[in-house]
Amino acid sequence: MHSKYNEKISDMKKCIQKKNKLKLLLKQTEQDIIKEKLLLNKLSADLEKEDQDVLKLQSKNITSLFYEILGTKEERLSKEKQELLKARLKYDQCKNNIDYLVSESKKIVDKLAKIEGCDVEYEELINKKLEIINLEDKEAGRELKNLIKRKENMNANIIEIDEAICYGERALDAIEKTIKKLETADGWGIVDILGGGLITTAIKHSNIDDAREYAEQAQRMLGNFKKEMSDITMMTGIEIAVGSFETFADYFFDGLIFDWVVQSEIGKTLDSIKNAKNQLDKAISRLYEEKVTEEFMTKQIEEKVNHIIENA
Repeated sequence: MHSKYNEKISDMKKCIQKKNKLKLLLKQTEQDIIKEKLLLNKLSADLEKEDQDVLKLQSKNITSLFYEILGTKEERLSKEKQELLKARLKYDQCKNNIDYLVSESKKIVDKLAKIEGCDVEYEELINKKLEIINLEDKEAGRELKNLIKRKENMNANIIEIDEAICYGERALDAIEKTIKKLETADGWGIVDILGGGLITTAIKHSNIDDAREYAEQAQRMLGNFKKEMSDITMMTGIEIAVGSFETFADYFFDGLIFDWVVQSEIGKTLDSIKNAKNQLDKAISRLYEEKVTEEFMTKQIEEKVNHIIENA
């Protein structure tokens, strides 16, 4: 009987946690959509003012944009042209982000529609469990109720930590793929990024286009990871450094433009991304340590609960 109620209580707690989190996530996503749309309008206006032709380019990959905007060696070395290229790259990224956020918002609304009434049912289940145990000592009953709630809150913390680890590892996977593609491109040599043999150039550029897609994926996963970390900090009080993950794509583009245009290599871009990977590795390791601590404390509370019930 107790195990049946324990399972139901745990399920309702998870449901409450999920509903509250989805509501917060929906609000954040809607705010992000507004922010990205405002940024897109600004980038569009800036590009239109600087160069309408650049805004109208239909290029689907980063390589074509480099060719079309930085056509000659003189243009490559022009700071104005480099800024124009960066603005167009940010404009494309912003459009992709809006599409992604709108899609995520719809998914969240659909999930919320399926969850209702968890809060009331959770409280009713705890009260029913206490009635079944029927403790004569009212003080022991209050202690038991508090312990049950503490245990479920800590189980909820563990779920949050697991979700943060999941986003962190997905971001890590995207970053590692970005690094691999850039290293492959770098391996083909970049004597002149806008010249060279046709086959070598095509292979090299294909890898850089892929790296750009993985960098955007990493940016989104890092954004989700940072949100999860905020939740964990609020619940557990632990602080885990996540640095400037929200600017990951920015320094990816900055490094790539500098490397391609000035250095004729991909060293700076690779270094900055590897630094982000190391930082993320440390954050994920810290999360695993925190998970072990939470699981140990949960087990201790469970032992106290069992002791009270067994001696009732």
